[in-house]
Amino acid sequence: MTLSVLTLARTLPSQITGGLEESSWNLARSLSSLGVEETILTTSFRGQSVVRKEDGVTIHELAYVPGRLRSKPTYRWWPYFARAAASYARDLGLSADIIHTQSLYANGFLEFPARPPILATVHGTPRGDYYGGARTKLIKEVGVVHPRVLYQYFAVVGATYRAKKQLRDVDAIVPVSQNVAEALPGVPRGDPRVVVIPNGIDPTDFPWIERGEARESLGLSNNATVLLFIGRMEESKGVGLLLNALRAIPEAILVVAGAGPYLEPFRTLAAKDPSVSRVRILGPVRKERFLLYSAADLFCLPSRNEGQPVSLLEAMAMGTPVATSRPWLPRELLPFSAIGTDIEPVIRAGLKLSQSVNRLDLRRLVLDRFNWNRLARDYLTIFQNLTSNSARRQAMR
Repeated sequence: MTLSVLTLARTLPSQITGGLEESSWNLARSLSSLGVEETILTTSFRGQSVVRKEDGVTIHELAYVPGRLRSKPTYRWWPYFARAAASYARDLGLSADIIHTQSLYANGFLEFPARPPILATVHGTPRGDYYGGARTKLIKEVGVVHPRVLYQYFAVVGATYRAKKQLRDVDAIVPVSQNVAEALPGVPRGDPRVVVIPNGIDPTDFPWIERGEARESLGLSNNATVLLFIGRMEESKGVGLLLNALRAIPEAILVVAGAGPYLEPFRTLAAKDPSVSRVRILGPVRKERFLLYSAADLFCLPSRNEGQPVSLLEAMAMGTPVATSRPWLPRELLPFSAIGTDIEPVIRAGLKLSQSVNRLDLRRLVLDRFNWNRLARDYLTIFQNLTSNSARRQAMR
């Protein structure tokens, strides 16, 4: 019998660009290519529910956002997603062998008296997101004594409690990195439900191109020292810190690509910086990112908090070493990274590393170990173990 999986993914790459979205979608279509009957419940940005099929995956876009919130920032939508997904599945009588929630959106399904096993892929924790940037961002906006700061703290306490409750009740937990595994609220070390499976990449998105050819295509000098940031433009990603390093490394240029709330503030900051002539801000990119990774000497991510950033794998898939603030990477890739919170020496160490790394060897390692087809098989093994005691599908009623 074909295995069926119902995936809860609040957003997909067609809606929002980000590592979580890329991971959710690439895993789903890789599972589909392995013969899994894959269905995704996600958010409708059109104001009406839509059902469509793409790459063998059935996608239900749910129109659940209250009218009063449709013009508000999208983070105001997400508290409604889990309940809406459970109600939608119940009303349609959807059935599946496994429920797979990307992040913790299974609370509605956990209340069903008869349900399939639930696997939760965990990309981060409420406390990690809070201390990794949300708290600092709010304090900058309203000041440390504003009531919203206290409200935010108690909201994180509540979110942590709800996460702990879900993690207690799900049947399997897949953190995307060891650091996420160690931060799971309420989950003891050695819990047999926990299996770390990292994020991955789709090799077809990253065709090989020599660095010189990539630079020529982008209009970059072959002799330049190129630092690169690609990602969502959030202040917590640390992209503003790269200007400090640029001032201390006069031979380098900085290329920044991505969209998000920090894009315009970063433009303003860069325009006032003495090194402004050595900064290139490209805005959002997607298909061209393999060229940027290949052209760079070093990919830089001085972020305050991450789960397991897909951008690091993407850079290494093009043979480019990375500089990060913490060891966000799988163990096998740590030798190809410079790690530390003092940005200038970390980047200098990364540039030194880039002179000795065999780019093709690094590429082969990433494409072999961290491609989604291989990682999908790891998930499939867990799915099969979860369903081994129950072969029939469960309807969510």
